[in-house]
Amino acid sequence: MIKAFNKHYRKSIDLIESASGSDKMEMAEKVLDWFRQLPEEYVIALALFFNEVIDDLGDESLEKINLKLKGKREKYKEEEDEDELEDDEDEDEDDKDDKEDY
Repeated sequence: MIKAFNKHYRKSIDLIESASGSDKMEMAEKVLDWFRQLPEEYVIALALFFNEVIDDLGDESLEKINLKLKGKREKYKEEEDEDELEDDEDEDEDDKDDKEDY
């Protein structure tokens, strides 16, 4: 099964790499539509399968799909962290602008 997956994976990568930008966007939209139509259980099963394939491939550059549930506190904490990072970036840009004025 892994060999079959690798074969199709390679074919799909070659197809995507040879496609134009608009073709890539069209393919991505079709894939997203397909995922939205799948029952939740199928999507989870696919994610588990992909994680298994990643393990079998032993490719450290591939990131596994995280299937752990996040609690409300963790989601809220993540949002706060993202907001802080954005604020810090805005402050850094303001500091650069101030230095350029001198």
